[in-house]
Amino acid sequence: MVEHPNGQTNTQQSGFAGVTRKILERLPLPGNQELMVVEVTYPPGGVAPRHRHPVAGAIYIVEGVAESAYGSDEPRVYRAGETLQDRADALHTHFRNCDPDRPLRFLTIYVLEPGRSYTMEP
Repeated sequence: MVEHPNGQTNTQQSGFAGVTRKILERLPLPGNQELMVVEVTYPPGGVAPRHRHPVAGAIYIVEGVAESAYGSDEPRVYRAGETLQDRADALHTHFRNCDPDRPLRFLTIYVLEPGRSYTMEP
């Protein structure tokens, strides 16, 4: 379920069942860009498929524990209150909610062209 700042709500698929995205802010920027802040919730034990990000972004863990890795890097654990980066055009080989019982909630922050997705298949 995605709730837009203008009050509209719709469902958005995001790689696997149970992931939700709520757009908190869309701010137009010069040069045909926009700042996008999205609250993402992964279900308990949820694991993302391999994917890429067309632009770099920042992630702030609001609630829960995540594990993330790019390429051949070893996975690293991130807890509530910590940040990590999404790397542009690098294969995101591992991202998961470490808790089998509770959801993982985080904010993603990107600057990209309006209407462009910040996650894509490999």
